[in-house]
Amino acid sequence: MRLSEERITVLAKDICNRLLDDELVDIEMAEDDFARLIEALITADLRIEDEIDEQATTFLLKNRPQLEEGSTAWEVEFERKKLDLSMARGYVPF
Repeated sequence: MRLSEERITVLAKDICNRLLDDELVDIEMAEDDFARLIEALITADLRIEDEIDEQATTFLLKNRPQLEEGSTAWEVEFERKKLDLSMARGYVPF
């Protein structure tokens, strides 16, 4: 995962505080529970991205063995395959 658990926790609390301070949400749960919910959503999203990255890498290694991992051509094909996989899953990356 690109972010540590600690960083995700901090981000979730920041998002929670901002939403509540700006009165953008009206919740009927404890702030800590709301922050944990946001944390769980962030973690789930990052796991999906990790899975898509893995699938794209596996695809390229199997179907495009001539590409050198890390090369510009690899990166272009990698991003293209990630987009295809994301769209197939109905996932919208940020």
